[in-house]
Amino acid sequence: MGRPYAQELATLPDSIAWAQGLDTGVLARFVRLSRGLPLVAVGSGGSAAAAHFAALLHRHYTLAPAQHATPLEVLLTVPMLAQSAVLLLSASGRNQDVLFTSRAAIGAEVPALACITASPDNPLSRNVEQYTRGFPFAEQIPTGKDGFLATNSLIGTLVVLARAYELPAVTIDCRPPNVEDLGAEPARSAIVLHAGWSSPIATDLESRLHESTLLNAQTSDYRNFGHGRHLWLARRSEETIVVALVTPETKSLADRTLRHIPTGVPVIRLSSQLEGPWASVELLASALHWTGALSESQSIDPGRPQVPGFGRRLFHLRPPRLPRSKTSPAIRRKLLRLGSVDDATEAVYENALTNYVQSLERAEFGAVVLDYDGTLCPTEHRFGPLPPEMATECCRLLNGGLRIGVATGRGKSVREALKTAIPSELWSSVLIGYYSGSDVAALTDDHAPNKQRPRAASIASFAEILTSDPLLSELAEVEVRPCQITVSLRASASPADLQAYISDLLVLCPTSLQLLRSGHSIDLIPADVSKTQVVERVGRDVAPRSVLCIGDQGAWPGNDSQLLGHEFSLSVDQVSSSLQSCWNLAPQGVLGAPAALLYLRALQGERGSFRFLPEKISGGST
Repeated sequence: MGRPYAQELATLPDSIAWAQGLDTGVLARFVRLSRGLPLVAVGSGGSAAAAHFAALLHRHYTLAPAQHATPLEVLLTVPMLAQSAVLLLSASGRNQDVLFTSRAAIGAEVPALACITASPDNPLSRNVEQYTRGFPFAEQIPTGKDGFLATNSLIGTLVVLARAYELPAVTIDCRPPNVEDLGAEPARSAIVLHAGWSSPIATDLESRLHESTLLNAQTSDYRNFGHGRHLWLARRSEETIVVALVTPETKSLADRTLRHIPTGVPVIRLSSQLEGPWASVELLASALHWTGALSESQSIDPGRPQVPGFGRRLFHLRPPRLPRSKTSPAIRRKLLRLGSVDDATEAVYENALTNYVQSLERAEFGAVVLDYDGTLCPTEHRFGPLPPEMATECCRLLNGGLRIGVATGRGKSVREALKTAIPSELWSSVLIGYYSGSDVAALTDDHAPNKQRPRAASIASFAEILTSDPLLSELAEVEVRPCQITVSLRASASPADLQAYISDLLVLCPTSLQLLRSGHSIDLIPADVSKTQVVERVGRDVAPRSVLCIGDQGAWPGNDSQLLGHEFSLSVDQVSSSLQSCWNLAPQGVLGAPAALLYLRALQGERGSFRFLPEKISGGST
């Protein structure tokens, strides 16, 4: 089973070079979206160390909480995922534990979900790819599948993670460590001491030494060792070795600790001279080589063990199936926004949902107004064509006499995309509200938006502050239009970063502008500008019939929060806590453009009069 361990060690430099040359943009986007969010990094077996490393990176570089966990730990605490970013790590992307966890994360509608795998096409990456907030990373490692123990895939994953957090590459020393005495005879146990960036490698050694049957390992950080763990050496020193993992940040503490190890206890010192996360990568290479030398001395090949039948049966056990929540997705989304899950509050929302769905069913709609980015099309494909299935539904509705309004924070690029997707004979039934509704015009109007319009006074004064700000010049691009300032993210920033910074500027330099946030930018518009201007305009044309509003950023300061405050409004993503508006009725785990497509398909009618049929929404979330 597997490849010889020695062959795997020989290709470690190739795996590091491969990982350093990869495009990790998709993971960098996940990291930016995850700034300000707790991270749960999930891995088992060989991937546990990578999960530990990811949690350290997140805490260090985003200053947000992070933890590493096994799939079972996550499956038994699924509700905790709802407001956390989740990173799944698996070399093959095929084991049942991680697949169950991916489905649980999607069901919990986590704000960001990523996976890292070392094979190009696998069930895990496909699961994550189908999720609106998913960021799959699946690359074929050139060294091929690992043997029984994770080697090349693990060291490659650590490098990929470091690059996802945009750390500059360094030279990694992959040579075997200079350890004269392996300290394995007659030892049966190992105490692995660690701290800081060496801690993920302790996690790996604990797993590696056990799974190779070389030593019974226990881990402890240097100071926790002084709080009682040292007693093991007092009684079992003759059968124990100490493995000290040392980095520049812990060298002094390691030296002082090792002076007190009883004479005669073998001490294996694995060190790195590199600073920060790259020390983890270099220490992993040393630990892999030391394990290889230790196994060779005992005539064991850890890459090709004889796995017993009961072990195979254990591996293939199915994770537990969790009971399905009795709370509907629509209500759970509201409760999460409110931050309350008590029975009394849930009962209030249940009653409100019943009333809301009934009002939707009774209403007669003559128009629908939709947000564009994140609603009509996925945010990451916002500059591409309208998805074919979305274009088909829009044309069906227009042919049936329904008016369509599009309320967007963008300009003419939306008009061009819609003209490409919709036949020209239907253009007169489409209205566009450019730049958050500040310029409303028919799709047939090629002169909109009006670039010659004079700038609002509040826009002009605050634009000068933003364009001259030295920090914003590093974090973002600032575009100034007559009635909107758009602050677009650069690689190192997140929407949360920019929102906080610009909000502070607004407080220090009071203006009449309002700040709105999308998934990729911050918009500043005058107080009297709103996407609801599109609703008012199209509503005059279809009265007395109603207008249905659909968007994705319904929670303030989301750029659809006013649009989705309308009496008849549906969110495809974030909801407000309102009882009377901004409900998300899509099935659990269905968000963004796929949810918008379900809503449009639920509109049925002809001759300009449509009804919303909740039963048409697959999954029956209501």
